[in-house]
Amino acid sequence: MKSFEASELTIGQVHNYLQHAIAPRPIALVSTIDRAGKVNLSPFSFFNLFSANPPVIIFSPSRRVKDNTTKHTLENLYEVRECVVNIVDYNLVFKVNQASAEYEKGVNEFIEAGLTELASIHIKPPRVAESPVQLECTVQHIMPLGKGPGAGNLVIAEVKTMHFRDDLLDELGKPMQEKFDQVARLGGDWYCRTTDLFKLPKPI
Repeated sequence: MKSFEASELTIGQVHNYLQHAIAPRPIALVSTIDRAGKVNLSPFSFFNLFSANPPVIIFSPSRRVKDNTTKHTLENLYEVRECVVNIVDYNLVFKVNQASAEYEKGVNEFIEAGLTELASIHIKPPRVAESPVQLECTVQHIMPLGKGPGAGNLVIAEVKTMHFRDDLLDELGKPMQEKFDQVARLGGDWYCRTTDLFKLPKPI
């Protein structure tokens, strides 16, 4: 087994090793809006569920490694502390990849990626109509994890409203995991798809 000291690697190397090892990672397609009403849409795979009471999710828009600039998502959240986390399935992933391109501020990634804006019920940022699950959230905390290139900014968001596509729920309104067809990020340009599912009952 080969060992690496993080302090002896470049930021890019650390990023690459960890992204390959800590996977699969769910993808949050996050829609935000700035004070002027301009919409932004960007995917993040540093993302997960952290609490059910209150319902809290986290994601992290990292500073760019190449020039240490911050992403438009983060800038928008400091102005309007609301966002929609749109869940990504296989039918959506190719457009999500397009939305990940670095567009100039003010460019609407909904248009660039061919996605449809859908008005949220309680917050200003729109939902992605094509997403199978859309979570309207208010941002509770933004925690910078560093100041240098590659540093994350931990966004702690509380889920206020959940929208599930009808075909994902059974007649009792319960989610059917096998219907979701979700995708996740791996290292580099790799993704995976939830087509190999199995159940494992919890031990008594």
